[in-house]
Amino acid sequence: MERTVFALFDDYAAAQRLAGALEREGYDHEHISLLAPDPRGEYTVSQNGRGSEEPLEGAQLTIPGVGPAAVAGPLLAVLGGHKGTGREIVESLTGFGFLRPDATHYYESLRRGQVVVAVETPEDRVARTAASMRKLGARAVTETASITSPEGSDRAPIRAGLREEVTVPVVEEQLEVGKRQVNRGGVRVHSHIVEEPVQESVHLREERVIVERRPVSRDATEEDLADFKEGSIEIHETVEEAVISKRRRVVEEIVIGRETRDRTETISETVRRTQVDVEPLAPADAVNGRATNGADWRSHHAAGARRDERFERYEPAYRYGSALAHDERYRAAEWQDVEPHARDAWEAQNTGTWDHFKDAVRSAWERVRGR
Repeated sequence: MERTVFALFDDYAAAQRLAGALEREGYDHEHISLLAPDPRGEYTVSQNGRGSEEPLEGAQLTIPGVGPAAVAGPLLAVLGGHKGTGREIVESLTGFGFLRPDATHYYESLRRGQVVVAVETPEDRVARTAASMRKLGARAVTETASITSPEGSDRAPIRAGLREEVTVPVVEEQLEVGKRQVNRGGVRVHSHIVEEPVQESVHLREERVIVERRPVSRDATEEDLADFKEGSIEIHETVEEAVISKRRRVVEEIVIGRETRDRTETISETVRRTQVDVEPLAPADAVNGRATNGADWRSHHAAGARRDERFERYEPAYRYGSALAHDERYRAAEWQDVEPHARDAWEAQNTGTWDHFKDAVRSAWERVRGR
């Protein structure tokens, strides 16, 4: 029986890498679908999913609430003529076998720009396909009935008969650290003129005319007679005075600047998230003649293959499997139909531990179901 495995990727390049990897593993490229938001019309999709020079004919699709999208593979035939609302898109996904919360999650992821990859695969290769998707960075992996084979077209999702649905939101705070500039003060520089008295010593010279009369008694000489005529002689006195002048000279400079230093600061904060613990309630009627309580699971664990490990480590897995067996949604389902949903829900709370605890979960499921 054919199955379809859906996955979400952050970007178109990652989805193309997955398509190429699956082809190298022997998958038929005609069974691989890509659906990517393409508001600028920049994506081209080739028949082998790895890109080509020319866009694939008919590969442009308008999704309500998302806008233009590039699509190739079987999804083109399934969604190509769809022109409904976003709600009808979700209904179409549930028609493929999605649970409604999963269908809504895929639709909202498309609106945020993520890329959907769908792979048609035989049922015995579903686990291998899902593992390849996760290895190449898939954000979510969902298994449904085939979207193309006649056997899968009428298959309803496991939750189709659900009478009442309660959604518990899981809220998580994420720490975001930004930067802002804060004024730490600085300097303000004022300049003004001040006066201060100074004293300097300077040597000055002055001249004075001294007239002295001396009595003389001698005969006049020719030289004396030559000067014997009328005339006048002027002799001046000189004096030095201090002359003051001022010269401006730069004697100091004040240099003002800023230096920048980088530092790393470690921010310690506490974020909160919603943790939902699902605790099964013991049914009113006994299973196989007795209620399945903690002591019963402890004895079951002691008798099983895990008896060399502490019961407390596996108790959550036993309780989880018991809760699945009592869940009205899975009353008519087989384990192979329930396991993909059980795995995703378990991994959402206990990342990377499903392979270790899945045997305990299934053991509890089968024990409660009387198998």
